[in-house]
Amino acid sequence: MSNTFILVGDHFQLPPLVQNKAALEGGLDMSLFRLLSERHPEAVVSLEHQYRMCSDIMTLSNQLIYSGRLKCGNDTVANRSLHIPNPTVLIRHHYTNDNQSQASPQTRICHNSSPSTCHLSTLLSPTTKVLFMNTDSLLPLSAETSKGNRITNATEVTLLTQLAHLLLNAGIKPSDLGIVTFYRSQLALLRQSLRSLPDIELHTADKFQGRDKEVVFVSFVRNNEAGEVGELLKDWRRVNVAITRARSKLVLVGSRKTLLGGGEVLKGLVGICEERGWLWDLGNDVLENHWFPEMAGSQGTQIESPVKKGIVESIREKNGSPRKKVNELKTLRRPLGEIEGRNGQSPTKPKVPQKFGKIRADRILKSKPMLMDIMNDILGG
Repeated sequence: MSNTFILVGDHFQLPPLVQNKAALEGGLDMSLFRLLSERHPEAVVSLEHQYRMCSDIMTLSNQLIYSGRLKCGNDTVANRSLHIPNPTVLIRHHYTNDNQSQASPQTRICHNSSPSTCHLSTLLSPTTKVLFMNTDSLLPLSAETSKGNRITNATEVTLLTQLAHLLLNAGIKPSDLGIVTFYRSQLALLRQSLRSLPDIELHTADKFQGRDKEVVFVSFVRNNEAGEVGELLKDWRRVNVAITRARSKLVLVGSRKTLLGGGEVLKGLVGICEERGWLWDLGNDVLENHWFPEMAGSQGTQIESPVKKGIVESIREKNGSPRKKVNELKTLRRPLGEIEGRNGQSPTKPKVPQKFGKIRADRILKSKPMLMDIMNDILGG
């Protein structure tokens, strides 16, 4: 009923979540902001100055989404770079022993230490504001893994875990680092790998909207021969959210070949990174040519390889058929009294558990999308 009203927002980011089919078909997935903006373009005023992203990071969304309308609010924002308190920490990761004493023999793993030859040196360089790490050379290790609707990429998890430890060892505060992905199952894998670093914020792109960090890693996950990126990555607004969260440094990890087939925005994203020299083709030994003692097991070896299937198969060939091992495991899991008997007597049968009523999760969570998201986070996807 007023003479004038003002809406402030950005309909180039994520739209409303509408789960009701009838409401969706009726057009309620289009916000009032977008509806009025498109019907009355003469009433729209673009706020062009942004105060979050440095100029390099802004370039991506500016060219891909905003048609060059964005500007950095001032020179300080435009020239913002990440301050590395301890850049010499890189030496520690180039040897198999982090104790740099004469009494401890060391083996140099990475023989390249300049930003032009070492991806870790490139990451730590203050002049590196945007970096796309292409994992295609790591195939088949870097291929995605699908199980039902759960899609993960263990190689990207390992790589991002290494990069996170590097930045923290170099003096970056955990609260200044955020990791974004597009799949809840990948998010669960990342949280498991980074469980020793609880202060790092990890979310899907949807939940990272409205947040920002000095450094943001983005895991694209998809890497397959068909070049299929899926519906989540085809939504250019979701991609826009992911690439606009960083203030000083943005690191994108994914498959160049797969993303090139993912539509205009993803193809443009890869193209800009190539054109500006921001795309880094990782070497095929990138996961082994640096030493990360934080990720070493109790025997001093690096963390488990992402290719678990090959390990399992080799164990099966060495120790016998899978069916035999499963039967052995079942025997070990039987109650102690059933195997040996009580007080030396003959084996006894296990007690039959009482029957309890079942609570159906689908009924509890029906029509409650926020509660469903919470349960998915707790249960890892």
